[in-house]
Amino acid sequence: MCAYQEAGGTDMKTKNQSPRPALPRTPMTVERGVALIEALVALLIMAFGMVALAGIQSTMRRGSDQALQRGEALRLAQGEMETLRDYSVLSAEAAASGPAGTRAYAGVVSAAASSAGGNTDFSVTRSVADWADPVVGQEQQQAGLREVRVRVQWQDRAGNEQFVMLDSFIARADPALGASLGLPASTSATRRPAERSVSIPVAAKDLGNGTSVFVPSPTATVAWVFNNMTGVITGRCTVAMGTLNSSLTAADVAGCSNNTVGYLLSGVVKFSSAARPDPAQPGGTAWPLDVGIVNSTLNGAISAPVHQCFDDAPTSAANTMAFVSFNCFVEPNNGTPRIWSGRLELSGLNLGGGADAKKVCRYSADYDGNGSVSNSEHPENYNAVSGSLSRQNFLVINATASCPAGAAINPENGVFVNNSTVQQQPR
Repeated sequence: MCAYQEAGGTDMKTKNQSPRPALPRTPMTVERGVALIEALVALLIMAFGMVALAGIQSTMRRGSDQALQRGEALRLAQGEMETLRDYSVLSAEAAASGPAGTRAYAGVVSAAASSAGGNTDFSVTRSVADWADPVVGQEQQQAGLREVRVRVQWQDRAGNEQFVMLDSFIARADPALGASLGLPASTSATRRPAERSVSIPVAAKDLGNGTSVFVPSPTATVAWVFNNMTGVITGRCTVAMGTLNSSLTAADVAGCSNNTVGYLLSGVVKFSSAARPDPAQPGGTAWPLDVGIVNSTLNGAISAPVHQCFDDAPTSAANTMAFVSFNCFVEPNNGTPRIWSGRLELSGLNLGGGADAKKVCRYSADYDGNGSVSNSEHPENYNAVSGSLSRQNFLVINATASCPAGAAINPENGVFVNNSTVQQQPR
């Protein structure tokens, strides 16, 4: 038998079946390895991030370390500075004779030390020098002011040198004077008004323009104008005798302001007739006298300056005055700084012989303990005075008595004023 086949040549078994479409052939090599590259890129990015994070952590640790070390260094520097300030006596001898651990101002000197703290060692160095005034170019040894620099140095974690430094001044002030802060306010004439130099007399009237005016005596025909900040006399005016300080105004002295330069020299004279005078409470009455400045007896000192002194001394010995006040205008030279030298003396007293012979003692001592009597401490001869001086006091006693030695300041025994005296006249 012959098989039947249509003209298209299609097998009868497949006549009713649709042809299957051919699938495109994609090369396998195109996709092969893409996932591996993506993984490697991600790993590389993460590696960079980890390295950056490690660097940040290292920087943070170093910064934290430096902050810790800097704080410790600052603590050491501040502690060293406060230790230097924590003195209770002035001289090394007083410290040696005091309780263990007593510190003296004399111990404020240059030194070096070391200290361990945290994860490093610190080197502590202090430099101490007497302060030199940049204005006048003179060491302020009389004022007892020292310039202190404390430097703390160390090495950080990276081996770099680091340091902190503190600068300050330490004044030579007797800590015993701090006891006076516990005393009630005084109403005596020794108080000075605020906002003015302490050398300006308390009776001077503040004119409200940075100056004060003062008539030095009830019989004076002159008024002095002071600079409130410096205490320097910058003007001399003529006034009628008996003019009161309270009656003067800025307009009254406007025409004579800034017509001179002068320094005030002021104080009181006390009196005692006792065989053993008490310098704290002399108890005597005033004698007629005059105050003046004469040539200094120091070798090479300049001549006595031009001056004008006023006092309120009585005209006779029959009076009830306990003391005499005096005020002197002293004209310095024209140098830089402007200075004067001389010797302050009392006249009009019997300093020779006889029953009424007198002796003049001056209240004077090395109050600040620097080993010398400075101009402000009332020396026998003033030398190179460059400012106003107050509290230059005297004690007049009988010639047969001796100038009392007085007592040094001793707050524990209630002594807050040094009343030591030294003979001034006759020489």
